[in-house]
Amino acid sequence: MKVSERELAVFLTEEGRQMLELASVNVPGTPGVSVYVQDADDMGLWIRAPREDGDHILLIRWEYVLSLDFRAGETKSMGLRG
Repeated sequence: MKVSERELAVFLTEEGRQMLELASVNVPGTPGVSVYVQDADDMGLWIRAPREDGDHILLIRWEYVLSLDFRAGETKSMGLRG
């Protein structure tokens, strides 16, 4: 499943939430953290982390990720229409 270049909610372990806070990412009190995933690979999710001096790219390692939540893409009609 492609999760790159999309906004999604990531549900993290407590250590993952603490890591984001240490990296100056706004972590709300809700369980899911809304992030923009720039890329994803074997190491984890590479997210955009907005800071005062501009956007940074931050890695969230897979061991901190419990679940991902995002809207399913729109379906495309295929075939002939009359």
